[in-house]
Amino acid sequence: MRNLINRLDAICHPFPGIHVLVLVGSLLFVGALVAWPAVGETAGRTGGSMPIPALSMWTERTKDHVEPKPRFKTRTERVQEGDSLSRLFSRQNLETQVLHSLTQVERGQAQISQLKAGQSVEFRYDSDNTLTEIAVIHSPFHQTIATQSDGSWTISQRYREAEIYIEHARATIDSSLFLAGAHAGLSDNLIMELADIYGHVIDFVYEIRKGDQFAVTFEKRYLDGEFVEYGNILAAEFINSGESFIAVRYEDIKGDIGYYDQNGVSLRKAFLRAPLNFRRISSNFSHSRKHPVTGVRRPHRGTDYAAPTGTPVYAAGDGKIVHRGTKGGYGKTIVMKHGSSVTTLYAHLSRYGKFRTGQKVKQRQVIGYVGSTGLSTGPHLHYEFIFNGVHRNPRTILNKLPKAKSLPKSEIARYRRIAGTLIASLDAQRSHDELAFQSITNP
Repeated sequence: MRNLINRLDAICHPFPGIHVLVLVGSLLFVGALVAWPAVGETAGRTGGSMPIPALSMWTERTKDHVEPKPRFKTRTERVQEGDSLSRLFSRQNLETQVLHSLTQVERGQAQISQLKAGQSVEFRYDSDNTLTEIAVIHSPFHQTIATQSDGSWTISQRYREAEIYIEHARATIDSSLFLAGAHAGLSDNLIMELADIYGHVIDFVYEIRKGDQFAVTFEKRYLDGEFVEYGNILAAEFINSGESFIAVRYEDIKGDIGYYDQNGVSLRKAFLRAPLNFRRISSNFSHSRKHPVTGVRRPHRGTDYAAPTGTPVYAAGDGKIVHRGTKGGYGKTIVMKHGSSVTTLYAHLSRYGKFRTGQKVKQRQVIGYVGSTGLSTGPHLHYEFIFNGVHRNPRTILNKLPKAKSLPKSEIARYRRIAGTLIASLDAQRSHDELAFQSITNP
């Protein structure tokens, strides 16, 4: 992605901004016309691909050249919760001294023994059934490889660059964001990413209207001509109640990535509108509510988000955990401090995340999981937002809080060159949709 941004910057730098917009917009528009399928196949969606040249080869980050390896007999283990490399060796009927020699080499190198549940580990044997390589598969593009030769091990990282294509989708919301996104050909993960991008400025529970529209420019990644996965959303436009919200992905000179509007203003606010992906709000903030368990009428000083048990709960903002434990009728509870003026509370958790009391946590890091501990009638998150010592409705107070830092002035010029290119692609989509609609209504 960094290479793509640098290419765009280099291409666009010699030209005035308006020339860039016209040139890129024209190219994308012509390309879209060529790639556009027949009318009737694309109601509510657009498509088109733009390949990005990329190396399609394994690169090994070692000092010496490594000759290509012969074909292996491969046995694959799926890492389960609680598994260790020792357990995998046992299931492969490998001798303990082989594991010992490997772990000795690990010191000062990549840690192949640090496994995560869900990972695949390949044990690769030569024609004599001798263990030659162990590969931890982090992703289709990244492996940690332990190689054995003459009884000694070396560990390296292998990366493969994908062939990246840029595609576009556009849709009008009739009932929900998810249905519209699916109709436009977006994956569930891309739809969730789109919701996350705009989650700071649009309330997807109460503010979405029939007729709202969105357009997305995103990556698709291939290896050897085969689709592997969706990549990042590069740019998007969301029209909510007639108001347009632009989002452009940008990596600054420090390597930090964020989404910004056309002027370089961050879409990210200091706090999330909701600290989880929820199904519905089961109980709103209220000054008087009948408790579903006790039957007592009293203020409900938070918002209840119904969600399945085990749903991850995120830190609503950067801060520090000041309480992690049982708290009366709240059950398992996390309390966080965010500076001197804001406190957030997360109750009825089934279990906690890895962070403990006193530790600092970044926004969107997992601090716990939805449950039904304490006085609760079903799995949900009870979330409270306390501002200057007063409980406030988290859904309304956020509009009054400042946004996170936007881009510094030193990066605005570069950002605008890159953003101009991507925004032009969104404009080209809109122009094409209008022409396609006109061709249908005025044959």
